[in-house]
Amino acid sequence: MSASDPTAHHEAWLLQIQQQLAVYAKLRRQVRYFPLFAALTAPLGLVASPIVALVIFLAWMSIWATTLYITWMRTWQYSLELADMRADLRRARRAE
Repeated sequence: MSASDPTAHHEAWLLQIQQQLAVYAKLRRQVRYFPLFAALTAPLGLVASPIVALVIFLAWMSIWATTLYITWMRTWQYSLELADMRADLRRARRAE
């Protein structure tokens, strides 16, 4: 194994982490509409009953909160990993 292989591996993983962070940023922008969807679709449940309207609203809001939580946590994890990977890459380049 040559000395450039770990550096190439680090750079490839760095690019993959950056792409994943971009995907999570896009997802967070998309889910900002979930409360609007909840406000628009919950009144449709009033045709059946107020309970159905409440369940529709709560379902949208729980999906929204869960998605935000997961994307924030994964973004935080990937940000830490990105910083670590950049430090490892600097160390690998210094060692060459």
